[in-house]
Amino acid sequence: MPCFFRNSLKSCFCILLAAISISAYGQKIESRPLCTSIDAQKIGVNKIHLTWKVPSDFSAASIAIFRSTSPIELKSTISAEKPVAEVPAHTTSYTDQLTHFGSYYYALIARDKNGSLFNMLFPTVNATVKAVSLIPPDDYIEDVNEPEEQYVPGFLRELPLPYLDLISDLDIPPTKLSAKVKSEGRKLAGKYAVKKPVILNPYIFEEDLVLSPEGDDYFLFESLKNYFIKRDYKGSVKDLRSFLSITREPAVMIRAVFYLAQSHYYCKNYRKALELFLFIEDELPELSKKWIDSTLDFYQIPKEKLSF
Repeated sequence: MPCFFRNSLKSCFCILLAAISISAYGQKIESRPLCTSIDAQKIGVNKIHLTWKVPSDFSAASIAIFRSTSPIELKSTISAEKPVAEVPAHTTSYTDQLTHFGSYYYALIARDKNGSLFNMLFPTVNATVKAVSLIPPDDYIEDVNEPEEQYVPGFLRELPLPYLDLISDLDIPPTKLSAKVKSEGRKLAGKYAVKKPVILNPYIFEEDLVLSPEGDDYFLFESLKNYFIKRDYKGSVKDLRSFLSITREPAVMIRAVFYLAQSHYYCKNYRKALELFLFIEDELPELSKKWIDSTLDFYQIPKEKLSF
């Protein structure tokens, strides 16, 4: 047989064999619970969006999503890692939100109803072969001297910032310090002497020195006359809290809260007084600062040391 015909016959045979292999490969994938056509794209600063397809006869219970900083090629890699997310079997997309910059690869593994993973990995089918890179923005500056984690706009903190509620816990007693803590605190103070705090004189706004004929000003004047002016501060606390339980004019409410803070101050309820002074600090900055400083002087001193 001429050489030309032998080579032609050999080429045709190779093409036919490749076609049969590709067809068998496709049937093999379609007949098993595999996600296909996986695609990963960067969106925003710190998000990667995944899309894929599932066959019409997809029999899995759920889809486990795996992430890695290196290509996911071995079944052992999947077995040793926990999925970053697990979605229902009919899902065809997922957005992954990252907390660190870098390059990432993904794989989608079906989980059957018994909880077992179908550990089959096929590049470009259910595992990405091209990394998606998250690059720091131009205004991101890393401090090499700072060992703590850096957080940039758009990234989530690993732990949320604490929330401080200054008003709702007025009636919760403060945590008591042990004798050892107080002793260590005095040692740390060293040679710095603590000046004896001075009690401030009651403050009355000019608006409340004259009786108003009507409205919220009138009722506040009556409360002050019956309790605060007479230095009945316990009665003043009770009456002013009742007064503030009803919606009042903003200006009147601010003054009433300030009188309530003073009443707590004179009742030695320094924690409550401090919270109320802080609450209206923006409206009365200069006046509040004076009272906040004085309240802190008393609040930091153990009760047994107070002589008034």
